[in-house]
Amino acid sequence: MMTPNTLAPPAATAETLTAPLAAPKMRFLYPCAALLAAAVMLAPQSGEAQTPKLRADQQKLVEISVANVEPQYRAMAYEQMAKTVAPYNEAMIAQMMSAASKNLDGQKKQVAAEKAARAAKLPEREVTAEDKAFMRAQFEPVMRKHHAAQVEFDKLVNAKVDAYCPKSGVYARYGSGWRYEVGQFMMDSALGANKIDDRVTIAGEAYMPTDGRYQFDFSKVRTTFDKAAVEAAIKTACDKVHATGKAFLAKVDPIIAKEDWDGAFKAEGSANSALEPIRSELQAAYDRIGPGDISQIQLAMMNGKRIS
Repeated sequence: MMTPNTLAPPAATAETLTAPLAAPKMRFLYPCAALLAAAVMLAPQSGEAQTPKLRADQQKLVEISVANVEPQYRAMAYEQMAKTVAPYNEAMIAQMMSAASKNLDGQKKQVAAEKAARAAKLPEREVTAEDKAFMRAQFEPVMRKHHAAQVEFDKLVNAKVDAYCPKSGVYARYGSGWRYEVGQFMMDSALGANKIDDRVTIAGEAYMPTDGRYQFDFSKVRTTFDKAAVEAAIKTACDKVHATGKAFLAKVDPIIAKEDWDGAFKAEGSANSALEPIRSELQAAYDRIGPGDISQIQLAMMNGKRIS
């Protein structure tokens, strides 16, 4: 024989019956579906009472639980919920009521927050020439100052890499038809390679909002950098490159003397592989110390605050 608990959800508590979902119209979807399925499966047979008689506390819990169920399913949900809670004593109902009240408070706060967000949302409209001028007055000075820092950074980096790191052929051995060497350490910078007027026009227009007037926060954009720190990072990296080159020559000379060309090839590959961690460390220093690319400007413009 079926009982009210035979096909009911395994944890028919107030929490599961009143927990909110993301979209307001979809709240109580799971409880509603569960109760509806149970109600259909437990449809009363001939002579079976449809809804058990409830105490006042049980009835109040049922009414709270089904209050937000879609109207067309509410009668079925009420009947099934009534069958579910009928065996529960006062202590169990009180515990469920306490949890239900907390969840209902949360739902009310959520509804209020959604209502406030809708009320605060500015009406949709097209961006005007005045809006564009207002926003350009914010991003153009930052772009130009950031680009100037990039150009200065590029010049410093490229000059110091050229000064401190070995030139091509310094750590090489070669003869008739063969050459083994540590390749040149290329870590040039070209952050400011593109023209600033193009950047302002193209990038600025591309990331400018088109639905109103916005205020941007460019506080994370780096427009200065520590020159001494950049130079120190480059010198450290280049010293490691020199050390790698010297170690390569010490290793490859006796190998070449034995005309072990396969061994020389492997020594060359190992030495050049040792440059990769040095490049990674120096690039991380560029990213950490230097002005960086335009990503922070882009993020600021994509996450501006609409003011009208």
